[in-house]
Amino acid sequence: MTALCLSLVLSACASTPTDSSEARLLKLADDIDQRGDHATAAAMYQRALAQNGASPDIQIRLGNARLAAGEPAAAAEAFRAALSDDIDLAPALLGLGTAQLRLGEPESALRSLSRAAPDVDSVAGWSRLGAAQALVGRPSQAVEAFSRARALAPRDLDVLANLALAESLAGDHAEAIAAMRQITDSPLAEARHYRNLILVLVLAGQTDQARRIEIPDLAIAKRESLIASAERLAALPGAAERAQALGMAMASFNEP
Repeated sequence: MTALCLSLVLSACASTPTDSSEARLLKLADDIDQRGDHATAAAMYQRALAQNGASPDIQIRLGNARLAAGEPAAAAEAFRAALSDDIDLAPALLGLGTAQLRLGEPESALRSLSRAAPDVDSVAGWSRLGAAQALVGRPSQAVEAFSRARALAPRDLDVLANLALAESLAGDHAEAIAAMRQITDSPLAEARHYRNLILVLVLAGQTDQARRIEIPDLAIAKRESLIASAERLAALPGAAERAQALGMAMASFNEP
């Protein structure tokens, strides 16, 4: 009995340093990731995986770090590894869908994000689903997804602008223009929000109104260049092509 107890105690003692070492490594990697050194954090997550074996949680952290480091293909590999044991793991599906958006694979992204967004129920999840819907030419569904994001962040000007752009793509020009005017009336509005107002006005056929928009610190020549770009976008034949030209997916990548 004494030998058995001693064996158990020794076993517990032997496992404690490993567990503590892994926890310290992951905490350090998380801290480094939060400070913006995503490549170093990714290398540390890989080290943790090499030391301790497969872990969906660490694979997801690795995938998010790789996304933040601008490596969507490598990120997709990490998220797929996290999904190997649980194909319905929502955070991994969200990450995979995000990577697929960045890789220019909107249909694949739509499959991943359609499953992830309802479970994650976050601004990022619904916004990225909205971007995927827009990029495959489903503007009405994009409006629905961005509306879900707005419900979670009703004061976020970028979320509101994404919804307005989706409404514009869906042909709801009056709604889009009203929303963008309200956004640009905010003291928190930035130059990109004024550019979006010009865009929805041109898409609605109100180019003259777009020329009257005053954008702080923007030269008239630059305004005319924006209007010309918007007119080229308006001439594109379908909602999917317009969404791709808009680069709507980019506005939802602020967080991994």
